[in-house]
Amino acid sequence: MKNYILTIFMLAGFTTSIIAQNDANPWSITVGTNAVDLSQETPFKDNISLSPNFSYLSISRYLCSGFSLDLGATINNIDRDSGSEDLYYSIEFGTTLSANEIIDLGDFEPSLSLALGYIDGLTFSGSEQDFFTINSGVGLKYWFNDTFALSVKSTYKAYTKEFDNLIEDGSFGENHFQHLAGLTFAFGDGDIDRDGVKDSIDECPEVPGLENFNGCPDDDGDGIKNSDDDCPTTAGLAALNGCPDADGDGIKDSDDACPNVAGLASMNGCPDSDGDGIIDKDDNCPNAAGDKAMNGCPDSDGDGVSDKDDDCPLVAGPASNKGCPEYPLSILSDFDINFDLEKYNIDSDDVQRLSTVIKVLLANSQAKISIEGHADNSGEESFNNPLSKNRASSIKDYLVNVGIDTDRLSIKAFGESMPKASNDSKQGRAINRRVEFKAVN
Repeated sequence: MKNYILTIFMLAGFTTSIIAQNDANPWSITVGTNAVDLSQETPFKDNISLSPNFSYLSISRYLCSGFSLDLGATINNIDRDSGSEDLYYSIEFGTTLSANEIIDLGDFEPSLSLALGYIDGLTFSGSEQDFFTINSGVGLKYWFNDTFALSVKSTYKAYTKEFDNLIEDGSFGENHFQHLAGLTFAFGDGDIDRDGVKDSIDECPEVPGLENFNGCPDDDGDGIKNSDDDCPTTAGLAALNGCPDADGDGIKDSDDACPNVAGLASMNGCPDSDGDGIIDKDDNCPNAAGDKAMNGCPDSDGDGVSDKDDDCPLVAGPASNKGCPEYPLSILSDFDINFDLEKYNIDSDDVQRLSTVIKVLLANSQAKISIEGHADNSGEESFNNPLSKNRASSIKDYLVNVGIDTDRLSIKAFGESMPKASNDSKQGRAINRRVEFKAVN
């Protein structure tokens, strides 16, 4: 008995951890001892014979859903009331259902079993008899680790003459119990996820997968296994780690702010057709480069009014005047400063009128003008020509003195050669003594 106990502990000490008997380790062997209980209906009421040796061996193969196939054998010496000793042995083949398929009890594994049994060695009427039984049992395993368990089982072996006669011409048999105890060892190269790839080579043993991916799944069927696929449920490209790129711009859809329109990486996948750094969907003028301040629209004259809203896109003007200057150059087209006879100096009235010219020049800061002096036909031409030049110069000097850039101003003198009115009247000659303003490109 001491040797028996020592052997049990040695086997426990050399056991390694895998998984209890299931798809992963489909095979198990149980070795132990047995007790034959000749009670007819209630266990432990009649003669019980306990074998002191290893007298019980069972081999089991896990199938699925908690079911396994079992083949077991026992041997025992039974002391009969008559004083004789029967050499009892039995074989059974059947199935076991693990309760762990229904409820998880941690390290404990209850089970139910049903089997066809064969008994030999029991003595009836002075002769040894063999007979068949239908065996039903309950068992319990306690798993010390993932491959090693303590196992106990009680089986009721029912004999009916009708069943025995189906197999052989039976004449004697006896209902009885048999109690088993032993150590169970689970092993084998199984397929826990049932994907057809053995666990020993399955890189994803707990998840059904494909053989060409060593047992790992490819849920979206894009040829990239889930563990390497950044988008495992949506088919994609290897270059993008399995993620899709609907618009083909090289940016995966999950990172693409415009997944259905090809764009630029610098713009998070959105297009910028005019290259102004503003994505098309935020650009009010997507085909014309512009400023962010103008929501992507150009402002050619820099007046803060985008060209599309500017009635004078090449001339700066306030938004209140639709981008046009409030003092346009056109004001000067019919604007004259007139002079007294043979005079070229400017008076207070002229200064007041020149304020309009100044406003036009300030409103059109890039414009250049020509100041053109004229005279009537009074006096000689040799006098009128320098007189007209002096008139133009006096105007220019005044404008420069009030802050207009001299580079924007030029002068011309036409003398009496370009009268605006007839010199035959005093009124006409007064009109002709003048300075005109012309815009210069």
